[in-house]
Amino acid sequence: MDVETFLPGLHVVGVTGGVGAGKSTVAKALADALPGTLLDADALVSDLYKVSQVLTDIEVKLGSSIRTESGTLDRTALSQLIFADPQARDAVESVLHPLVRKKIWESLDSLEKSGGCAWAVLDVPLLREGGLHFLCDSVVHVALPAAERCARACARHGWDSKVWKAREQAQIPEAEKAELADAIVDNRADRDSLQAQIRNLVLDLHCLPPRPLRERWPTWDQNPLAKQ
Repeated sequence: MDVETFLPGLHVVGVTGGVGAGKSTVAKALADALPGTLLDADALVSDLYKVSQVLTDIEVKLGSSIRTESGTLDRTALSQLIFADPQARDAVESVLHPLVRKKIWESLDSLEKSGGCAWAVLDVPLLREGGLHFLCDSVVHVALPAAERCARACARHGWDSKVWKAREQAQIPEAEKAELADAIVDNRADRDSLQAQIRNLVLDLHCLPPRPLRERWPTWDQNPLAKQ
């Protein structure tokens, strides 16, 4: 029987990378290979935008221009606003980030208590900016040259290079993310090479001992992230 059966706690792996690097692809591949539960911050934010009180809180800070005529969120208008105005971005993040952090914490707490899975993978674009790297046992950086990241992101989302650059500049610089990471995945490679890197990474990750969530912080209320 696997030794992890007898140990408390869980393992948490965070995935970082610049805009268009392929973080979500690598995070899903890791979650499949470990195997583990994938926690997707973008999906959490998308769900939060559908919550009436969240939308109202954002509207109070930014005005009614962020709503469509039907009263729902105008995502295009919001994106244009927050990536053109750092103060607007800070205002939106002040609403969303505490909620996302709390949901991730609650998911990890439930995961640990269920005993059904020893691994979690955090796909969080602003992992360090939001302080969630403190939850992680290991942080994996997805590396891809800026020109390729820009081309991929623009092709996928219909952006121009100015939009990509604005989003890129809203994050910690790529070089700093790479320097602070515990492991690097080179996403310039083809699919087979990427899978080989994932397999090797999983072997290394499986050497990490599990840690109880309470050792990271005893409760959410005592968690520094709850105060930010």
